[in-house]
Amino acid sequence: MNQTPAEPRPPRLPSFNAVENRPSGDLTGLDLDGRSEGLLFDSDDADGQDLEDTVFTDCTFRRVSLMGAELNRASFGNCDFTDLSAAALRAPDSGWWNTRLARTRIGSAELHGASLRAVLLDGGKVDLVNLRGAKLKDVIFRSMIIDELDLGAVQAERVAFQDCRIGMLSLHGAKLKDVDLRGAALAGLSGVGGLRGATIGELQLQDLAPLLASEAGLRVL
Repeated sequence: MNQTPAEPRPPRLPSFNAVENRPSGDLTGLDLDGRSEGLLFDSDDADGQDLEDTVFTDCTFRRVSLMGAELNRASFGNCDFTDLSAAALRAPDSGWWNTRLARTRIGSAELHGASLRAVLLDGGKVDLVNLRGAKLKDVIFRSMIIDELDLGAVQAERVAFQDCRIGMLSLHGAKLKDVDLRGAALAGLSGVGGLRGATIGELQLQDLAPLLASEAGLRVL
């Protein structure tokens, strides 16, 4: 008797409530390797700023540009972003937890080696997201348009895509657990073997059938 496959465990996210009445901060006047807590950054331009190893907690970001900022190993905890923009976001090995990013507009996001936990990416368009070697747990991609999403060698658990469009998804060497891809319209996929641990829909399976057959060395006549 065939059993119905179990649903993937959904991401566990906190309730995100934006706090606007915070003291104003200035991304151009922060101390190196410093800490910023409970501040509002509104319409700041961080072009050329060295924000490596900076720790942001309980901060609100509105209409901020991080183009040209160095964010290696920067940390964002309990933060809320709206209308974040950057032609190129450089944040390798950065940390993000209990954080929401809404209406994001980014050309390329270099997040290889990053750690994302309890993160909501809610609306926006990104040309390239490089998450190679990153760790994702309890993450939702919602209403996102991503031209290229690189999840090579990623470790992902309880990750869901909701109403997203992805041009090319790369999964080479990925380790997935409870990753729900049913809400992602995939135009292309590489690294089919990395799908183990993911959930897809029946229509997606039909679209992926030629790739799966090729991966298994099957000839379909």
